[in-house]
Amino acid sequence: MATITGTFSGTGNSAEIVGSQIAIDMTFAGTATVNVQWKVDGANWRTIEAFTASAQRVFESPGIPMRLNCSAHTNNVTYAMATF
Repeated sequence: MATITGTFSGTGNSAEIVGSQIAIDMTFAGTATVNVQWKVDGANWRTIEAFTASAQRVFESPGIPMRLNCSAHTNNVTYAMATF
């Protein structure tokens, strides 16, 4: 099991994670937009879901790299991504 944690204190990307299933947990301190993205074609990041409030989700992603992209930021967002 791999785990990536961090805090968005501005716009930017998380590290990539790869697994069959990926659990994502985000806690928003205020206003921000965080996109869950994957690179299904091996070259381009595509947004599969966008969040503007605290959330938890599990994504099926067999062997496809995923990351978080904070595209709008006013307040910090803490996050964790784990494979299982």
